[in-house]
Amino acid sequence: GESANGLRMAWNVWPCSQQDANRIVVPLGCLYTPLKATESLQLVEYEPVFCVNTGCRAALSPCSRVDFRTKVWTCPCCLTPNPFPAHYAEHITETNLPAELSPMCSTIEYILPQGFCGPPVFILVLDIAVITEELEQAKDSLQQSLAMMPQNALVGFVTFGAHCYVHELASTTLPHSFAFRGTKDFTAQQVSYQLGFGQRDSSARGAQMDSGRFLMPVADAHCDFALNQLLDDLSRDEWPMDGNDKRRPLRCTGTALSVALGLAEAAHPQSS
Repeated sequence: GESANGLRMAWNVWPCSQQDANRIVVPLGCLYTPLKATESLQLVEYEPVFCVNTGCRAALSPCSRVDFRTKVWTCPCCLTPNPFPAHYAEHITETNLPAELSPMCSTIEYILPQGFCGPPVFILVLDIAVITEELEQAKDSLQQSLAMMPQNALVGFVTFGAHCYVHELASTTLPHSFAFRGTKDFTAQQVSYQLGFGQRDSSARGAQMDSGRFLMPVADAHCDFALNQLLDDLSRDEWPMDGNDKRRPLRCTGTALSVALGLAEAAHPQSS
């Protein structure tokens, strides 16, 4: 649930057939709140166990089906059988479970013993097709959230209505934004190309340097100034619609999420 895991689902009952799915008014979706404070959060000082399917890489969890006789767990996402690592297989039983398999630990935090962990990356995605009063409230909430982020965090800003816009935060003159058509999805490669990543240096380091125009440290005074200036100047999406049209305004939520994810993947592939 939301209180334990920071998850809010858009459904109460999962549709069991295509006919039931077609009857759903609200699209199936899931809202996840990262870094949500929970009282029962379990901390472990070792690396997670991942699915061997390279196209999946889901982690061992209470949703995994376990065969204690063969010491194999089945991935709930792709149904691939996975042998337990030797140090797991040696001790695991129905009464002696690792923390990841405990039903009480549906959310778990790993403290990795080795490896470099980069700064967290937050991309703020704002719906500007809402009524003016709701937009003003959302802007106030985003300005408050900036003060709560870790000082080493990187932050980016994306808005969407009928189309999606990625805003450049490093601009010192006029504000710049890059528009993406709202009727299509974009891959990380397409987002990277349209934002001009790696044109001078095609390496991952080159893309990361180019992304500095869109992702800036929260502690940077210019980042704080640019974001607050953008929010102050932001107005409701004015994409033309028939004045007699009672339908909801056009909004490309899916495109905005795919663009934001593509920006994160292109800028910090080792973290996504």
